[in-house]
Amino acid sequence: MINKIQAVILAGGKGTRLAPLTDNLPKPLVPVANKAMILYVLEHLRRSNITNVSVATAHLGHMIEDLLGDGSSIGMQISYLREPEPMGTGGWTQLVDWDQLDDHFLVLNSDNLFWIDIDAFLNRHKETGASATIAAIEIPADKHGAYEILLPGTDGTTLLRYVDRSDSKPFLEASDNIFVSSGWYVMTPAIKDLIPAKNPISNETDVWPLIDKSDHDVGFYHATEPWFDSGTHERLARVAEFIQKNPDL
Repeated sequence: MINKIQAVILAGGKGTRLAPLTDNLPKPLVPVANKAMILYVLEHLRRSNITNVSVATAHLGHMIEDLLGDGSSIGMQISYLREPEPMGTGGWTQLVDWDQLDDHFLVLNSDNLFWIDIDAFLNRHKETGASATIAAIEIPADKHGAYEILLPGTDGTTLLRYVDRSDSKPFLEASDNIFVSSGWYVMTPAIKDLIPAKNPISNETDVWPLIDKSDHDVGFYHATEPWFDSGTHERLARVAEFIQKNPDL
């Protein structure tokens, strides 16, 4: 029996804000505390028995393949979704074999280092019977940047509304804290029919708005675990400091 793909890791971004580190290195291979950031992601998945993953690559993707290979050296099974040109964060939807995806698979960014409780995340998703579940983090409204906003239902387990960043101002003015996407999702093959054939395509501005507006149930997970966006030199230094202080992660 062939094991289904349990997670899709998005690793195609150029990481221009991390130049010159990314001039000749794909962003997922940028070292954090002396280890490529994608290795932290893979190790965290493996600890929850997520061992069959597919990595979506674009910019200098061959270097990622050279490091990881088929995954056997780290106890995993790794395949690749090779973008012929950058296709956006939703490019995986156009390249993946949906029949090879697990009934409940993760989609996650390789540059968001996140020590989420994966078992709790998956359990929440299954308990709600959702077609997709988004992991949200809570931040002060005055720290909000170019993010979409997530509005949870009253029970805190379902997503009431996915608010586009262009419509976020009233919500920012009305609240001290808001929820934004962590870049980690649980999805099911049920969402396949919602997704158009499109290139480029974005998880944030194409895929999630379509899921939100559909008649599919959508789950919400309030994540309080350590989460870091490593998109700038300052943020990279912050996560490196955290790792050095927490070597057992």
